[in-house]
Amino acid sequence: GTIQFAALRIYHSCSNQKPPPRNRFTAGLAGLATGSVILASKGKYLLSALKLTKFASLSSMLLTVGAYTTFYGFPYAVGMTSLILIHESGHALVMKRLGIPFSPMVFIPFMGAAVAMKKQPRDAYQEALVAFGGPVLGSVGALGFAGVGQATGSDLLIALADFGFMINLFNMIPLGMMDGGRICGAVSPYTGLVGLALGGTMAYQGMIHNPIIYLILMAGGYETFMRLYDPVGHAPTANYYRISSGKRSLITGGYFGLVGALFAAMAWNRQYMVPPERLKRRQDLLEQLG
Repeated sequence: GTIQFAALRIYHSCSNQKPPPRNRFTAGLAGLATGSVILASKGKYLLSALKLTKFASLSSMLLTVGAYTTFYGFPYAVGMTSLILIHESGHALVMKRLGIPFSPMVFIPFMGAAVAMKKQPRDAYQEALVAFGGPVLGSVGALGFAGVGQATGSDLLIALADFGFMINLFNMIPLGMMDGGRICGAVSPYTGLVGLALGGTMAYQGMIHNPIIYLILMAGGYETFMRLYDPVGHAPTANYYRISSGKRSLITGGYFGLVGALFAAMAWNRQYMVPPERLKRRQDLLEQLG
């Protein structure tokens, strides 16, 4: 079945130190090699986990909280995992609404979370709706964190809101298995070229720190090529991408509307944000004094 996946990029937003000079091509190959090793060694375990009962959701969630705690402290780790949960719940809710069976949610530390569809959507429009579910509900959740943070003066919630806006915006890149790729794929196969150009630029500029993203770029490149080279043979069914112009317009408007709203919300929220690393140092200091 299809996997709805929340790709996650851990970043250090308050670092003022410039990274050491490096060969960008070599760095990209290193990231690709690392991602391949991870996928080859862990892929079978991930697929097995997706077949487990709902206990896998809880256990993998706790494992994810523990992994993030080592970098950002327990409160921020709980918030990060909660925002990923909200995002993936959006996918699950739409699948349930459309009558598409799905597996229990499984969290993967430093990658995100996954919900596998057990049945193919009827057409590309349904697939786009499922893909929209995660970023829409995830953005609402992040906005809720920002609102409560502003009302209570909580630096923690404001920083978490920034994380929420970021992962939902990142997932809207029109590339491969990312939400944006599944949304824009219903509009035109050429949107994949835009996603490849954007992803390639990010990789070249050293903005990508998660090696799995390099594999997503490769998979997105292959899928884009096949959509253009053999659009009928690559589709799940002959009429999979034949949707009305009205539905295409609706998808297009929804995509750009959501991306614009996320950019605006992130810009507004960052005016008040304290970076997570500084929050962790503050928490460590309080624990030492206490």
